[in-house]
Amino acid sequence: MRFPIFVVALFAFGTLFHCSADRKSASATNSDLDDVRAVLVSDPELDEISGIAASRKFSKIFWVHNDSGDKARIFAIDSSGQTVGQVLLKGVQAVDWEDIALGPGPQPHTDYLYIGDIGDNRARRDFKVIYRLAEPDVQVLKSKGRLLIDRFAAIRFRLPDGARDAETLLCDPVSKDLFVISKRENRVHLYRLPFPQDTLQIGTAQFLEELPLTEITAGDIAPSGRHIILKNYLQIFYFPRGKGQSVAQALDRFPSFLPYKEEPQGEALCFAPDESGYYTISEAPNHRPAKLYFYPYRFTIP
Repeated sequence: MRFPIFVVALFAFGTLFHCSADRKSASATNSDLDDVRAVLVSDPELDEISGIAASRKFSKIFWVHNDSGDKARIFAIDSSGQTVGQVLLKGVQAVDWEDIALGPGPQPHTDYLYIGDIGDNRARRDFKVIYRLAEPDVQVLKSKGRLLIDRFAAIRFRLPDGARDAETLLCDPVSKDLFVISKRENRVHLYRLPFPQDTLQIGTAQFLEELPLTEITAGDIAPSGRHIILKNYLQIFYFPRGKGQSVAQALDRFPSFLPYKEEPQGEALCFAPDESGYYTISEAPNHRPAKLYFYPYRFTIP
């Protein structure tokens, strides 16, 4: 969504985290950005990218979507920024698509895409929707250019503490739970939709805790489940996840800051499938091409 509000995360509340003495938190230096790679996203239809997820099955493929106002569609792009094809969801209206995640679901050995129609600028929506679909076959998509699908599930839910805006959707590869993080509070809210998610009636997400962060626009959980990243417009935050820890427990600590080059309205973030770094992609204001950034980074298993 086009809100030029750039708010630094509020860490005055950092004492609420259980921060060990050997944890370090530092802003990125210029040397941290020397190896960052960027490619232009040339498709003019991708003018307001709000979510990204990296395929784990199809090499160098990313699933992205636009913000509110677009059709109910996702795009497959490759690592050079070129569009491979579009996937349209039949009979769906995209109200305010804000994030996309990839992870497990009801069928074993199948990767699912979770599309978060969770935005709510004015906090007026009665309920939100997450669309779940098996990851489309990219080889078929390449040959056809466009796919219209009608086999997907809709996970409808309300928030227990009232309507509010959200832009971050996480899928836990360990538990298959889904997590939504609100955006606009001084201390954003973390919610959980436990697996198996109800696709027949409107449910209520579980409120877990407040996080001393604000303006959170994106996030991801690594394929191993051992790393979590979140971002706002200015910073990327890293939370290691210890063996046996829940997502809420991992987020209940002071994060590290990862290297980040500020983007124009940067609202999308995901891990590389091999956990060799992370990707960001920005909206394209004023008809400028968007850029896909890759940040090499060595994550250490906690």
